[in-house]
Amino acid sequence: MNTKLYKNKTAIVAFRTHQGIKEKVNKILTESGLDTSTVLNVVMRNIATTGKSPIALDRKIGSKLAKIIKNTEKEDKSKRKSFNSTKEAIAFLRTI
Repeated sequence: MNTKLYKNKTAIVAFRTHQGIKEKVNKILTESGLDTSTVLNVVMRNIATTGKSPIALDRKIGSKLAKIIKNTEKEDKSKRKSFNSTKEAIAFLRTI
């Protein structure tokens, strides 16, 4: 490992993923002579440099979902119904 490459690193980023995904990615990267840290650093550096994500962040929310969100934000939280079991919740949902 090139220690010069890591000399100025000051932040540690941790995230959760499925074990199977991690294993597949590590296998692919190892076969290419890379590691997860290097690839994530390249992705993060690219975002910082270009100001753009490799994943579309500009998706628009559909009108139906926007209405649900708006109504939920207006909702009186003190009137929310709580349930003691899944069965009770499902029975309630069938009434609305």
